[in-house]
Order: sequence, then structure tokens, then C-alpha cells
Amino acid sequence: MMTTSQLAIMLQSGVDLAEALQNVSEQCRHSQLKTILCEVFDQVSAGVSFSVALACHSDAIGGPIVAGVAAGEASGTLTEVLKRITESLRNEIRLNGTLKSILAYPLMLALVATGVVLALVLLVLPQFSQVFEDLGQPAPPLTQILLDSATWIQAHMLVIGIGLVVIGGFVFSNIRNDRFRRRFDRIALTAPVLAKASQALQIGRAYQLLGAMLQTGVPLLDGLQLCRKSTKNTLYHDLFDRLIDDVTNGRGVGKALTASNFVPTGAAQMVETAERSGRLGDVLQTVGQFYEDEGERHVRQLVKLMEPIVIVIMGVVVAGVVLAVMLPLLDVSTMSH
Repeated sequence: MMTTSQLAIMLQSGVDLAEALQNVSEQCRHSQLKTILCEVFDQVSAGVSFSVALACHSDAIGGPIVAGVAAGEASGTLTEVLKRITESLRNEIRLNGTLKSILAYPLMLALVATGVVLALVLLVLPQFSQVFEDLGQPAPPLTQILLDSATWIQAHMLVIGIGLVVIGGFVFSNIRNDRFRRRFDRIALTAPVLAKASQALQIGRAYQLLGAMLQTGVPLLDGLQLCRKSTKNTLYHDLFDRLIDDVTNGRGVGKALTASNFVPTGAAQMVETAERSGRLGDVLQTVGQFYEDEGERHVRQLVKLMEPIVIVIMGVVVAGVVLAVMLPLLDVSTMSH
């Protein structure tokens, strides 16, 4: 984002593209990006077009950015294209940061509470087993259950560790499996609790990316193909395949969006209207921003719902463990009296 922003500012100020690339590459602190910018500068200085030089690094730069730059060069609006790319990247960074900050609190709360419970069960409670053996008295039922659980965990620590590693390896290996990914993506887009947030975020990002490319002069078919490559959701891959087929055969994109059960109805209807009015790029950008904001709002609501649930569950668990610790102390105190 900083790179495209600096390039746009320097080009707008009348600086030559090669000189702008040289200045940006010298200021760049990211080693991989710095190397790429230096190679692009060398190619542009040798007479290669900016888009062709970027295309050699499309895996790192991203196909949509390369296509946007190519369209900007062809139309003579490279500065405007770089500004749009900067704004798009800024929105993506903002969204990612917002989602991380929203989810950080409940995750940290769950981790800390889990650590406290494990410490109490594995380190504190076992100390009471010897006390009750010395007194010749049985432990309270709740305490005895936790003592037996702690003893079993400590005795089978190696087996549990190996089991967790095997489960983690199985999950990690299947993440790239198409059937697993498809099932996971379907749950994320259709589950009652998650559907509104995930659908809004997915369609918001897809619309904004496609709208930005159309506004920079990228043809609709090329934009759809690039959007398909940029999304990781397998169901959206299928959707973009249908959209590409419809556009290739002259049917437009509205009908396929309307027929999809994981695209919000309002989003599909707006695209149909935009196709008839000939303002597809502008409408996609506007609608995409709206649904991205809606997705953020739904995520915030989910997290607000999660926080008290996590607090109550962890409170019940911690209260149970504390009772298991306190009841033996009360029994020992009563016995001593």
C-alpha cells in the first residue's frame, strides 16, 4: 500500500516512472519487495512496460494489481489506477485489522482461563490427595473426580501429546484437500450463525475488487478470472466459473448471482440493475463497501454474543475447580476442630 501510494504521488507530481521506482525501491525496508522493485526498475529502465515487468512477479504482487496497471497504461490513467489500488489495499488492511482486534479478546480470555484451569487441576489439586490419605478420609466427590482426571492425564501425558500431534497433522494435511475445503467453505457460508457475516464479507470483497478493476479499464471477463484466482473459497470458485461462462456466452452476471444461495439477494439485484444502466463498476464498488461494512457489523455482533457465553462457561468451570479446592480445605478444617 505504501509503495503504490508513493508511486501515485510521485507520478502525479511529474516524476518519471523509472525515477519513481528507483526512489521507492531505495526507501523500501521489506527485503523481498525491495528485490522485486529493483528488478522492475531495471526492466522499466531497459524499455519494458511497467505492467510486463510486474507480471514477472504476479505471484507476489497479485494478478488484480498487474491487470489494473496494464489497463492504466493502456488508457493513460496509471496515476488514477495506482490511487484506486492504494485505496483498495487500505480497505483490505483495515478490514483485516478490525477482524483481528474483534476476535483477540474472546480468544485470549479462553486461552487464559484454560491455562488457569489446567494449572489448578494438574498442580494444585494433586497436593490434596496425600492430605486425605494421611487423614484416612475420602475426598469430596467433585474433588475425587478431578483428582482421578488429573492422575489419568499425568499418567498418559505422552499418549495425549502424540494424539494431539496426530490430530493436528491430520487436520493440517486435510486443509488442502478439496473435499475438506469445500465442506468447510459451505459451512462457513450457510451455517445459521455464521452465514450473514461470512456472506457479506465474501461478497463485499469480491464486488469491491471486481468494481475497482472495471473502473481502471480491465475488461469484465478478465476481471472475473482474476477475482476467481484471488478468492480462496471453493464455492466462490464455482460461482465465478458460472459467471465467466455466462459472460463468455453474452448472458451477463446478474442471473448467476441471483441463482446462488450464498449471495445476498440485495447484492444480486443491484448488479442486475447496474448491468441495465451500464454503471456496473461504480455500483459494484458502492455495494461492495456496504456489504463489507455489514459483514464487520455482523462479526461484532457475533463476538459480543460470544464474550458472555465464553465468560459464563469459563466461570462455571473455574467455579467448579475452585469448589473442588475449597471443599477439601473446609473438610480438613472441620476435622482439625
